Amino acid sequence: MKNERKSLFVIVTILAVAVLGLSIAYAALSSTLTARFGSVSQTPQTWSVGFQPGTAAGTSVGGVDCGNATVTANQASVGDIMLSKPNDKCTYQLTIKNTGSITAQLDRITPTPPSGATCTSNGAQMVCGDITYKITTDSTGSNLLTPGGTLEPSTGSLTVYLIATYSGTEVHDVSVTQSAASFTIVYEQA
Repeated sequence: MKNERKSLFVIVTILAVAVLGLSIAYAALSSTLTARFGSVSQTPQTWSVGFQPGTAAGTSVGGVDCGNATVTANQASVGDIMLSKPNDKCTYQLTIKNTGSITAQLDRITPTPPSGATCTSNGAQMVCGDITYKITTDSTGSNLLTPGGTLEPSTGSLTVYLIATYSGTEVHDVSVTQSAASFTIVYEQA
């Protein structure tokens, strides 16, 4: 029994030395890696979507004196015009630009009818009695501006046309004045 104990003690000692030796060998084979960032800065993004400022000369159909539109970054204002007979029309070419660093998407177009007028509207078009107001992407007035289009950062631009047309079929003997018709165009981050 003493020999068995002695043998067991020797075996346990040998196993302990072996385990200790393996853990030292394992520790010798390990590596510690470090991934480190230097200075991290955030560059601010800019939002700048608006009309190209200046003056937009009105072009006419029917010999109408269309005058000019005064254009700022946030507003295009057309002076007084007189549409007298069917097919008289004034068209103003405007450019919407994205000079910021964020892609912009056309979210909505909201028409505001002229004071005291009854109108039917459909986004970029209002028909108020014999006068039709619209914003289009072509000078003929065929393609209404619609939500969804994007303007890329820094270089994106879109040419639009603001159009007022005498869309009735008759000449009236009573003068009618419509004032303050407008469209609100809203761009949001894409």
